[in-house]
Amino acid sequence: MSNNAPTQITTIQRCAARLFVCGDAPNSRRARNNLQRLRETLDHVEFEVEVVDVDKTPQAALDQGIFVNPALQVIEPAPGMLIYGDLSELTVIEELFPKGGY
Repeated sequence: MSNNAPTQITTIQRCAARLFVCGDAPNSRRARNNLQRLRETLDHVEFEVEVVDVDKTPQAALDQGIFVNPALQVIEPAPGMLIYGDLSELTVIEELFPKGGY
């Protein structure tokens, strides 16, 4: 006799983003930690995150219109979004990636 229990298939979703931080400042450290926690929570999402330190490359932030940091610029999925702050409120990002697909 076979086990006909349904198997749950989870679609891997993709997120491309840039995290703008200011060195090792407290808010920047929290943003990095909160983003890492989010990555661990959303195991059905493949994250590709570029970290931009505005202390080292301020022009990169200015080119993207980023004047406050930390900031997470979600590039993909389209149309993208910009989230300011230390990412302690993660529900906005979690809502972008429901389990089971878009």
